[in-house]
Amino acid sequence: MAVANSTTNGRPKLFTRVVKGIGHWLGPETPTGKAFVYLEKGMSKTADKVGRSERFLDFAGGMLNRGLRTRAMWVAYQEQWLRAMRLPTWSELNQVRDELRLMRDQMEALNSQLEVAVEALEAQRPKKQPKAERAEAKTNGSA
Repeated sequence: MAVANSTTNGRPKLFTRVVKGIGHWLGPETPTGKAFVYLEKGMSKTADKVGRSERFLDFAGGMLNRGLRTRAMWVAYQEQWLRAMRLPTWSELNQVRDELRLMRDQMEALNSQLEVAVEALEAQRPKKQPKAERAEAKTNGSA
């Protein structure tokens, strides 16, 4: 049984060669690596500055609010159309699913309670003797 490794016929696999090549290009001592570090630091500084800007935060919050309102409006329109066509809506289907889940849970609880009640009744019932033992008891005069 051969052990899997990163070489095939003595040469590294393509993925290994690509990762090593990228690592070499972006190494801190190479010119491309130095340029990458410079760009990354500059982009991080800019992103930090923008992320703390009140103007950007207000803009992003407003866009998120508009997007959520638009989505809610479209969902309401879809539900109105579905109701007009006398089809169930997603919210109604979710409600039915929740009710079915609740009923299933109640049925499981009722089933376990019924099992406990049946076991209690069986424990209280006197044990019946088989017919052969009853006949033997009658002939002995103990019946």
